[in-house]
Amino acid sequence: MNIVADHCLAEQKTQQTVCTGNVIVTQGTMVMRADKVTMRQDAEGKQFAKGEGRPVRFKQKLDSGETLDAESLRFDYDELKGEMVLIDKAWVKKGQDIVMGDTINYNLNTEFYQAQSKPGNRVNITINPKKKDAAK
Repeated sequence: MNIVADHCLAEQKTQQTVCTGNVIVTQGTMVMRADKVTMRQDAEGKQFAKGEGRPVRFKQKLDSGETLDAESLRFDYDELKGEMVLIDKAWVKKGQDIVMGDTINYNLNTEFYQAQSKPGNRVNITINPKKKDAAK
């Protein structure tokens, strides 16, 4: 994982890092941009992060070759569970498909989404038909 920011505070004893100002986190094919990111690592090396932004933006190239884009005002990441929770004005786009809601739980391992909205709001999911392979 690589972190670039205007300012970072790292505490080795607690394995916690707080970065602020134009934070860019890169891990493999995932790039995240935020205003503030707080990260910690457990004894086994699993990483956990919380962040906020106006908005926080995520982009990742998937094994399938498709690109996953996501955005929210806040997020929680738990590597142990393989889960990213996007909070406030959240959306996830994969190809032409999009999921929108107040909160989206996304499992990075299974690509399973669970979208929720506050009372009075609604979840919006758009699923487009897959194009048939022209070679068939």
